[in-house]
Amino acid sequence: EIATLQEQLMTSEATVHSLQAAVHQRDKLIRQLQPRAELLQDICRRRPPLAGLLAALAEAERLGPVPASDPGHPPPGGPGPPLANSTGEEADRDPLQPAVFGTTV
Repeated sequence: EIATLQEQLMTSEATVHSLQAAVHQRDKLIRQLQPRAELLQDICRRRPPLAGLLAALAEAERLGPVPASDPGHPPPGGPGPPLANSTGEEADRDPLQPAVFGTTV
């Protein structure tokens, strides 16, 4: 009877060691995956604003470039005459190029 109990004890100890090794391997894998999980959570939190931004960029791309206008009559809300506190240096700069919208997604 003692020999049978000793054999069961050895089998149980081997099972415990095997389970401890499996737990150790899983803990190691969890530690490796944790940074990726945190990154994915961060991406998921930022998804709604990013989706809105991409939708706005797609709409801007759909609208196309602003048509050229008569320099003597700037469009409403567009650049107007220099402000009173302007230094005049702005006039020396190249005129702004029209904005071009595009997405790489």
